[in-house]
Amino acid sequence: MTLKKQHDRIETAVMQAVNNKIQPKQKRITKEDFFMMPVNPEAIGIFGLIATVVCFGLEQIGVGVDENTDHSKLTRTLAHIAIIFGGTTQIFTSVFMYMFSAAGSHSTYLGTVFGFFGLFWILVGLFFLNGGDKKVMAHFFACGLLLCIIFTVRAFKDGLIWPLGVDLAVIDLLLFVLVFAWYTGKPWLTKLAGWCNLAIGFISLFLLLPQLLK
Repeated sequence: MTLKKQHDRIETAVMQAVNNKIQPKQKRITKEDFFMMPVNPEAIGIFGLIATVVCFGLEQIGVGVDENTDHSKLTRTLAHIAIIFGGTTQIFTSVFMYMFSAAGSHSTYLGTVFGFFGLFWILVGLFFLNGGDKKVMAHFFACGLLLCIIFTVRAFKDGLIWPLGVDLAVIDLLLFVLVFAWYTGKPWLTKLAGWCNLAIGFISLFLLLPQLLK
């Protein structure tokens, strides 16, 4: 046996002895285990929400909109943002919550929150692309408001007041405003909805940053 082989065998034996001594009961992680370890996908879902509400909010308060604006192109662009970022990213997050319990005991709750708002934005995007009856959408916003109030109550009940509970409370206000804005078409209600969207985007930053910086 060569000197190098003897050295390798001694080194291996020492490492095994150290592992057995320090971590005698720890299960070794296989490659299959490693790739099945769940990760928390909240960051991409929250970013999708932020990007969408900010773009919609700016349009609703009139930023970048003037007499030369091509409103058909504007509507299609907002629809694409709503479907891809507002919808798809949050559905993706919801599926992870349900399948892998990425948020622990809050996985069902947060999975439902992300799932609802993901489908919400997909519906809004499809409405912007294909058109429809705004009053029927107003009825949907009222139904969504009832569910969102339940989300808000749960957040406050669990002590998740800031930023999640406050964010959901502002979303409650947004849905309430949208019911009347889409029913009546009054411009001041649309602007109020825009400011609500921008507030949601700002508050959601406090949900996003801890996920990325921790």
